[in-house]
Amino acid sequence: MSSGELRQRNVPQNTANRETDPFTMVNYDEAHLSARALLAASPVHSSTAMKMHVPVMYTFLPATVQWFLSRCCPRSWSPQWKRRYLIALGEYVYRFKDEDGSTPKGSPIPVATTDARIISDHDDENGEFRIVHDLLPEGCNAVFEISSIGKTQYFAVESREEAMIWVNSLRQMRQDAITRQMGHSKNIPYPPEWKSFDASAKRVKDQKTRIKSKMQAMDKKEQEMQQLGGGSGPASMGF
Repeated sequence: MSSGELRQRNVPQNTANRETDPFTMVNYDEAHLSARALLAASPVHSSTAMKMHVPVMYTFLPATVQWFLSRCCPRSWSPQWKRRYLIALGEYVYRFKDEDGSTPKGSPIPVATTDARIISDHDDENGEFRIVHDLLPEGCNAVFEISSIGKTQYFAVESREEAMIWVNSLRQMRQDAITRQMGHSKNIPYPPEWKSFDASAKRVKDQKTRIKSKMQAMDKKEQEMQQLGGGSGPASMGF
């Protein structure tokens, strides 16, 4: 038996599977995207912010019911602010629990398909953003939003100046990302380390999107089965 054949026999059978397993790849990418690693790569901007978490059903309730829930019911029933550490680098925005976070919270946000703006007092005239300012966390005096297709996220920061820095930084990052995607920035240097982070962020985002789609499909199928079962119950009993 040759030495090559001997080495091949000694290789574990599942080695190839581990190398191509998408979940293993995501775990590697998420570990690659630690807050410390991103901060060491000289990000465009980073700071602590408070992110608003809104229960799904809350947005469909009348304003009077929202007011009651936010003041007279358990906090879990109404929007809450949670501390996050934001890092803007390359073509993505990352959210961490703190600046020592080992993996991002949720999917990285691609700047090329997002917009950012400051939520001002004038926006409260139609009542759409009233809850944002009414529940502004202590120590925060400004709110900016990051919006993408089908999703808007609100972040509260200490001052309007800090909010403006975030908005301007994200808008510039968006313009730069679009320029690169169109191939018009060949002569503009882009750090290789940022490219590596971008690639990991894209894989993490794509994987989380696939998992979410599968979960939604399973939920929809389960609901359809329950409706079919509920509809056939009385008829089978002859009532």
